Amino acid sequence: MNNKRQFQFRLKSTHHCNSTKNPSTSESSNEAKNPALLVEFLSDSGEWQAQQPSLSTPGFRLYLLSLLLCQHFYLVANAEERMLPLRQVHGSFKVTTSNDWIIDTVAGEFELELELDLNITETAISSGYSNELKYIEERMKLCPVSKNLAPTVLKTIKLKLSPAAVQH
Repeated sequence: MNNKRQFQFRLKSTHHCNSTKNPSTSESSNEAKNPALLVEFLSDSGEWQAQQPSLSTPGFRLYLLSLLLCQHFYLVANAEERMLPLRQVHGSFKVTTSNDWIIDTVAGEFELELELDLNITETAISSGYSNELKYIEERMKLCPVSKNLAPTVLKTIKLKLSPAAVQH
């Protein structure tokens, strides 16, 4: 029997770039330190369920959540290192396993919305950040949870800028 299992998650995080906000207010500082994060899981019934890990969360789902959150952490940390002014991240994350729960593929697609200066055009954004996006994609594959997957697991991580990348 060659049945596969598929697990799907989606993620939305909101970030506040200090360069365009007033860093002197404690509210801005708290928002920058504590970005909003929503992670949802697609249930067997076809409904998206918000994930609040607890002792009743199935262990394998916790494992997959740790993989997704590790990817997201590396995305955000490396975007900060590369000085990409993140506003929001939307992600979809799919994991396929064999019928006996062995992971075959991990595919993550993340769309980044940036907070940029009014004088930067969309063409300048997409061409100017392509090297940074490629760098971050490669770094995301090196998160500790991802690195501990079997070498046979096909890992695909894709980043792109949102069509609404420029927020004024």
